[in-house]
Amino acid sequence: VAVFESVQSAWSGSDAKGVGASFDKDAKVSLALDDKGSYSRDQAIARLKKYFESNPTSSLKVQKDGYDGGNNPSAIYDYKYRDADGKDQEAKLVVSLVKKGDRWVVRSISVMR
Repeated sequence: VAVFESVQSAWSGSDAKGVGASFDKDAKVSLALDDKGSYSRDQAIARLKKYFESNPTSSLKVQKDGYDGGNNPSAIYDYKYRDADGKDQEAKLVVSLVKKGDRWVVRSISVMR
């Protein structure tokens, strides 16, 4: 699913709009970053922009690709970032997709510390 590569590339560059390009314009996306919530596409992009400003990505590597996920594929990444205090941190990033019509879109993104 090309969406995983698009999200990985955008997240690696701390690019909120790039990540948001994989959101459905008419559906909510669930984000679990510093806090949790369900957002419209524009709200989610704004939330990610704010998140990346204080938590820029250092590296992102695939731990488990999501291609064997059937109707609800998920990918897990080893995620390194710099926090607001300038300290290097490590977490897992989980990206889950859902099919909308004939295309896959992001259903949820979670940072698991």
